[in-house]
Amino acid sequence: MVLGSGAGWIPVFKGVSGAGEPDLYDLWIGSTSLNELNDSVRFLDANIKAHFKSPLIERWSEFQVLQVKIVFYENGEEKAFIEFDSDATDKESWFAQDRIRQSSFNDLSHEETKIFSIKGDSDKVRRRFFSNKEYGKCETDFGWTVVVSRFGHCEWERKQPDYPLILYSPVTKGVFWHSNDTGIADFMAIFLKCSDTCSHDVVLLNGVTYTFEASPSVLLAHSLELCSFDNSPLALRMCSGGVWEEITVETCASNSISNLAKVKITEENAEKIGMYLSILTSEENMESKVNIEDVALILEGITGVGTGNERITNFTVNVVSNIQNADDDVFTADNNSMSATSSIVKSLETQLGSLLDFEDVEKNVAVQTKHYCPEALKNGIGFASLQPGNATGLQKENIEIFKEVDDFLMNMIETSIALPPEIVDLSLNQTGPKQIQVSFIVYQTSKLFASNRLISNKQRAVGSRVISATVENVRVAVLNEPVRAAFLPVVEHVSGNPECVFWNFELENGQGDWSKESCYFNKTSDGRIVCFCDHLTNFAVILDYHGQTGEYDVLSFISIIGCSVSIACLIFTIITFTCFRNLRGKRPQRILVNLCFSLLLLYTTFVIGIGLTSCPNCCIVVAILLHYFVLTTLFWMLVEAVNMYLKFVVIFYEETRSFMLKSAVLGWVLPVLPVTIVAAVNFKGTYSNEHYCFMKPGPALYGGILAISAIILAINFVLYTLIIRKLTCRRIMTTANTANDKELTVRVRNAIAIMMLLGLTWIFGFFAVESSEGNRILFQSLFCVCNSLQGFFIFGLFCARRKDVRDAWAKCCCNCRGFFTRSASKQRYTSVDKTTDATNTQTSGGGLGLIVPIPLTTR
Repeated sequence: MVLGSGAGWIPVFKGVSGAGEPDLYDLWIGSTSLNELNDSVRFLDANIKAHFKSPLIERWSEFQVLQVKIVFYENGEEKAFIEFDSDATDKESWFAQDRIRQSSFNDLSHEETKIFSIKGDSDKVRRRFFSNKEYGKCETDFGWTVVVSRFGHCEWERKQPDYPLILYSPVTKGVFWHSNDTGIADFMAIFLKCSDTCSHDVVLLNGVTYTFEASPSVLLAHSLELCSFDNSPLALRMCSGGVWEEITVETCASNSISNLAKVKITEENAEKIGMYLSILTSEENMESKVNIEDVALILEGITGVGTGNERITNFTVNVVSNIQNADDDVFTADNNSMSATSSIVKSLETQLGSLLDFEDVEKNVAVQTKHYCPEALKNGIGFASLQPGNATGLQKENIEIFKEVDDFLMNMIETSIALPPEIVDLSLNQTGPKQIQVSFIVYQTSKLFASNRLISNKQRAVGSRVISATVENVRVAVLNEPVRAAFLPVVEHVSGNPECVFWNFELENGQGDWSKESCYFNKTSDGRIVCFCDHLTNFAVILDYHGQTGEYDVLSFISIIGCSVSIACLIFTIITFTCFRNLRGKRPQRILVNLCFSLLLLYTTFVIGIGLTSCPNCCIVVAILLHYFVLTTLFWMLVEAVNMYLKFVVIFYEETRSFMLKSAVLGWVLPVLPVTIVAAVNFKGTYSNEHYCFMKPGPALYGGILAISAIILAINFVLYTLIIRKLTCRRIMTTANTANDKELTVRVRNAIAIMMLLGLTWIFGFFAVESSEGNRILFQSLFCVCNSLQGFFIFGLFCARRKDVRDAWAKCCCNCRGFFTRSASKQRYTSVDKTTDATNTQTSGGGLGLIVPIPLTTR
């Protein structure tokens, strides 16, 4: 029979005579439960020498305990009890003489007692659940209940050899403890009574067992089954009106990688955590945006305590294989993610090196480590992945170790590495005459080797598997006979211009990156790229990415041609507006000259210096100048927009004092500030770039250029909209009933002119950053064409199309007022000139000349 004491009573505690530690008071008052899932311990017998404590005791304050009952059993029968009124008590204060409701002892409620306490007389004597009348001498000790928890000085405390000793009065009044009249209980139990109680229940749900302790209503019951890592309940269930409601299954640490990463890893739980991580990273369970940092943290933890553990090694290999199925952006989300990938590789290498002999082949990684006598390696040793044919991943039958290193270019080999015999001499010199342990790893993908170098260079990519070799406890470097690695290109669209590289964990501040130091391309044999290196680590081949190289080459060519054309046009525009007095006197023309000068410096620096990567210091200077001139160009575009807004939109406009001086400060001085800040923080790390002389992608680029550009372009877009709206309204007001195609053409031409001048085409650059592949190419092309030819557009719109500019050059070249000689034509064009001059008087604020023809009658 399961522990119980009538309807409405919830069993929460059982102490068994002779069951040993813990002390029953310490168990009752402590914060942990005991044997709550062992139904056999709950039985009304003492067949199992084990105590029981329900976790419900620790939730005493969460519900109303109406009554508490302590019962003493002998031979399975209830022999004595005390029932207490426990309203407004805690789990210790209910045991009080003035709270007794009823008892098997008739005299207990009114007799004067010396001690009545769960704790008893003292921690030294340890007489618990003690109700006593006489106290002080062993032969006079008289009472009703006592639990003796240790060997005492009184003879009556030694009535049995094992503790605890549970004594009670078997009659209706107290007894002398030293007499033979005392009862020795087999066990004692404590019950709680609450209103509307749900009984103890066990539920099987989806193959998982959930056990719920008997609970009072309105209490959210916790399953007795707990998560093995954080001791949280696996399920919750509400008791309502004495009836159990539906079960809610909770998220345990083993149900998510992020929760698993919070668990403190020990030798005891390392295997289980490795198993759960293996399950959670499997293809069917892996989170869509798995946190690679959490995976790295867990692997680092389990390999740190799992040295030499083969099961942990199996789990580690499985996780490393599984994680390579994640999307590419998971590994390159940020610098922390990229550092985590190096940590994962290190964890695998560390765990593999802790075993004597081990091999495992998973879909995305194959590993093997073996011990050899030095004589066995007199011809070197190699490791290879054979061509898998139609296989989608690595297969065990395709992974081989070979002792003849000259065979490393066999026809069927896809990826291989061959170690020279010199490793034997190095091992003997460094570790003495003992067995040599050699470890090999081949990775199906290069995802775990996330490279800043390749992220910033879209034209290059790892085009092979990654293969690794290690001689444990031996430093293999500066070899006379090189390590030979052979790679068959395995990535689509990647081939040509091979670069043999190894993974250097120390680069990028410990994040790791590919390096070609002491590695070089040897030859190509049967389609395989053969690399020689003088040390051991992880090797691969970087190749040209032909899927995009052509596109980028075309865009680069367009940029250079466009910039060259713009440079010529800008020079001509600057000369025009500075040499002719009648063209340089107005503010719009002076703003235009400053903008042209800024663009000229930007284009010239770009064309001359963008490719000076062979001179690092020169490249840094060019990158700083490009940063500055990009900002000056943007700020002068802002000045142009503000000037247009003041002239065209503001109705009651007052001339701003020293406008050009303030504009010069904004256009030429203010850009110095962000450049100085970026350079002061880390000018080498920001401006030093091995691929092109410009800022590296990162926070400095985003904050130092892109954020400023976005703000200025947003302002310009708003001002542009207001200006176009104002010009359109004026046109409608004056020609509401005579609109025609010519008017529409003029308005569109004005809009395009202003858009070009304000640099709104730079918005294409932002679209090119975050768009899909197809749209990115489109926006890159638009951005490249529009911005490299911006100088040409300015020349065409504000120089070549203006008649006063053409006339000025005509006067300079021909010393006459125009190109036409006939008097009739001359008279006709003179009339048009007068109209044009009047129009320019109204539109000079935007520097557009004839592009914005506004009749005099509009004001």
